[in-house]
Amino acid sequence: MFLYNLSIIIEESAHLDMLIYIKELIHKHAEKELSLLKMLQSPHDGFTYCLQVILKDDEEIRTFQSVLMSEMQTFISENHPQKAFLFDSIMQYIPHN
Repeated sequence: MFLYNLSIIIEESAHLDMLIYIKELIHKHAEKELSLLKMLQSPHDGFTYCLQVILKDDEEIRTFQSVLMSEMQTFISENHPQKAFLFDSIMQYIPHN
């Protein structure tokens, strides 16, 4: 099992519009259990949000990654160019018992 994390760093002037869009995106991808988090005490100016989802394998990661990243990048480039930065990360769950 893997945790896919998409972090969005957005300038304060655009963050409310971005937050509305992220919530719409979550509803659009309701078949996945996406979690929305806001980073507290971020080292970055503005706001940092994270979308997270648990995925089962590399294929599911690549598929979801290409769809989600593409949608987010398109929205940002059309609505908030140079006001947001995206990066993603993939973490693997490790049994600890």
